[in-house]
Amino acid sequence: MNSLRLKLYKSISILLIGFLSIQNISAQNQNEENLIGEKIEHSTANDNHSEEEHHTNTAPLFFIILAMIIGVATRHFLKKTPFPFTVLLLIIGLGLGVLNRLGIFDGLSIGSFHIQLSSLSDSIEFAAHIDPHLLLFIFLPILIFEASYAMDLHTFKKTSTNAIILAVPGILIALGLTGATAMGLKYFDIGLQNWTWPLALMFGAIVSATDPVAVVALLKDLGASKKLGTLIEGESLLNDGTAIVLFMVFFLGITGEATGGSPILEFIRVAFGGLLVGGLFGYIVIYWVKNVFNDALVETSLVIAAAYLTFYVAEHTLHVSGVLGLVALGLIIGGVGRSRISPQVEHFMHEFWELAGFIANCLIFLIVGIVVAERSVFNPNDFLLLAIFYIGIHVVRAIVIAMFYPIMKKSGYGLPKRDAIIVWYGALRGAIGLALALIVAGVDDHYISKEIKDQFLFFTAGIVTLTLLINASTIKYLVSYLGLTKISPAKALMLTNARQYLHENTFNQVEKLKVDRFIKKSDWSQVLDFLPDKSMQNKVHGVDNHEAIAELRKRFLEAEKSSYWHQFKDGLLGPTGVRILSDNISHLLDEGGLVPLSERKDLEESWEIPATLSKMSKWPILGKLAKDWYLDRMMLSYDCAVSFIMAQEEALRLLESLSISGKEDKDAIALIESEINENRIEGQTFIRNLRKNYPGVYKAVSTTQAVRSLLNYEAKTIERLQKRGRIDSGEAARMMKSIEDRHKILQKNPPSIDLEEMPN
Repeated sequence: MNSLRLKLYKSISILLIGFLSIQNISAQNQNEENLIGEKIEHSTANDNHSEEEHHTNTAPLFFIILAMIIGVATRHFLKKTPFPFTVLLLIIGLGLGVLNRLGIFDGLSIGSFHIQLSSLSDSIEFAAHIDPHLLLFIFLPILIFEASYAMDLHTFKKTSTNAIILAVPGILIALGLTGATAMGLKYFDIGLQNWTWPLALMFGAIVSATDPVAVVALLKDLGASKKLGTLIEGESLLNDGTAIVLFMVFFLGITGEATGGSPILEFIRVAFGGLLVGGLFGYIVIYWVKNVFNDALVETSLVIAAAYLTFYVAEHTLHVSGVLGLVALGLIIGGVGRSRISPQVEHFMHEFWELAGFIANCLIFLIVGIVVAERSVFNPNDFLLLAIFYIGIHVVRAIVIAMFYPIMKKSGYGLPKRDAIIVWYGALRGAIGLALALIVAGVDDHYISKEIKDQFLFFTAGIVTLTLLINASTIKYLVSYLGLTKISPAKALMLTNARQYLHENTFNQVEKLKVDRFIKKSDWSQVLDFLPDKSMQNKVHGVDNHEAIAELRKRFLEAEKSSYWHQFKDGLLGPTGVRILSDNISHLLDEGGLVPLSERKDLEESWEIPATLSKMSKWPILGKLAKDWYLDRMMLSYDCAVSFIMAQEEALRLLESLSISGKEDKDAIALIESEINENRIEGQTFIRNLRKNYPGVYKAVSTTQAVRSLLNYEAKTIERLQKRGRIDSGEAARMMKSIEDRHKILQKNPPSIDLEEMPN
């Protein structure tokens, strides 16, 4: 684990070095045109100029250091504040920007001492004038890929219909209504006198891109439904791509760079082109990774390169949607590819992307706050317009959801009214909208006047700030008010029983410790103060028997799913098998525990060998392919059946522990036990028939399983020897390398099967 963490830090360092390299080039070019020129005007000596140029070149490095320190300090010291982590970073960024704009960091005098803070001022200036294209090309691949990679593919599929509705027709209606709001303000002479319909619609596209980072993190902390969080995050991933595509359609038209083709066809080309690029790179990565065994640096670096390459090729080379390409890439690698990544690397991969996402959020939300404070240009009337826009985007969002609600409440998991309210109120705006507004701000005055550019930036920055400060900070109260964090009586009873069981077992352990010769003289009254809190063990009433059984089934399904992934990590189950078995559990969990554990028609079908395969194996040309396919299917069926039996046996042991505790309903336990035994018998019957009808096939696949078990036992023995000091880390690494080599041999050259046993 320590070696994996070292590799993790190395990978993060590579990312930061790349960021610094690109940003230094950008900073030099941009500051030569803007920042250095401004400093020269205020400079009184040539020596000061060279010193300020040096500060400018180091500004990106100092800003990264500053952002990470602020991010870590905020996460560590401000946990108990009512504001989410990203909102706190925004507030700090606003404060730094305001102080720098007022000239506080130009120099600070305390008595006879003068503290020079020019480096801090330069770093803030760098963040305030960052190139928006670099903001997209550096941060977006991390944020978009990390979110899509961590998303549960099964849940996303079930919520994708509603997410697509909100992200495509929903965003088209939203930008139209937002544009109409802007033109209405112009019509009633409230403001925006120089705006046109193309400008208003482009603004609608900018403020329609949602950023759910703060809301999704809060929903997870509060224990709200995973389905709701996935819907909000899935919609955001898709509508980011849609918003950028629509923005570019209007932007290129305004700047005279449009191709002149149909906007609808251009939208289809850009959107589906991005998905195709992401899908292509995704399957290339999967094919490559499945031939790599337990090499964290190779597998992680390959995925990082694929994320940035997908975005670069899509946006820069093919001019299609890089965001949608990243979404497709992340879903493929996080879904199908999860079982292709080496089991020992998969956890490391998640840790890496979680850390990369944390660093990116630290940088980007500080940058957002600084840009808002440093570059906003406004007049008193703009605040009235901002208030109207802020209210307007919520009204527009409500109209969109109301229009499609009859469809959305019946699609996938459905959309209860309480969830719909959170989807409405949790549509925050974030860095992508601000980056698009910065792109507009950098356009030549010939295309868009300075007044309109200032208004675009101020309104977008204001909406981002208000949604984060107001919506993100108050949504937890709305979630609690709607009762979305309440658990069912059956689940509450199960938790109460678990806590009581934990308390009793811990108390019994105290009694055992009292006779320990090393600690028997302890003050046991103080020790008892550290027992689990009994006040949390409240009695639960009104639990329906059917609800209790359903909740118990869900717990056992989760335990079974966990068993499959543990078997996969131990090398006892192949990548295709773990995906089939875990997907089957996901489908059963969708039923909410109302279906018996033994009703698994999908799993039974996956075990069956198609009769056409045996016939095709006799054909002269396709026979070899059919035989290989048939044998692979037989091995997969054997893997699934054995793992299925092992999971059922683990479930029976878990059930036995519940019976001993005496906390659960005996009738419910008896019913669950009968369903598990039925599953176990079915799996054993399949194995017995395979051994009887195809002894050669059974011998080969069981030999493969035996080799896997042997190698797994050897690996665990090496770990024990290292912990006991009998071998050092270098010797252990060499021994593990030998195991990895034999794993590769087993993958490429599995035990042969007597083809004469193929059925007629």
